[in-house]
Amino acid sequence: MKKMKNNLDERQEQTLLKIECRGCWMAFWGLLAAMFIQMIADRDGIRYILGEWIVFMALAFYLVISCMRNGIWDRHLRPNRTTNMICSLLAGVVTGVLYFLIYQNRGAGTEDCLRFALFMAVITFVLCFAALEISAIVYKKRLDRIENQEEPEEER
Repeated sequence: MKKMKNNLDERQEQTLLKIECRGCWMAFWGLLAAMFIQMIADRDGIRYILGEWIVFMALAFYLVISCMRNGIWDRHLRPNRTTNMICSLLAGVVTGVLYFLIYQNRGAGTEDCLRFALFMAVITFVLCFAALEISAIVYKKRLDRIENQEEPEEER
């Protein structure tokens, strides 16, 4: 497999490593606590995954906001329309397959499963693409602001 080029400079790489470190530890301890709560409560359905979902979303928001504030997009991907389209398409396909399998296991007819899976795939694609496009615009503005900040003059 071909190794992708790293798009980050040294400052950005160090900042991203700190962000990832904090985020991973936050996820580790949060998920551990959520598992304990689930073992105690012994619930199924949406309540069964609610704890993990809350921690996952907190982690996701933390990473996105921290990276945006520091002018970091990704080590390997560029914030352009083609990348956003491919990532959104992948998310849509995965969502469609997942919903097809879920509803097929619940006993729904194949045609109904396909129709619902296609609907969910399209909705996921559209929402993901819109979120990535908006994020790319915000990122580019923030990066421009960071790069154009005047550095304080050194005293001579």
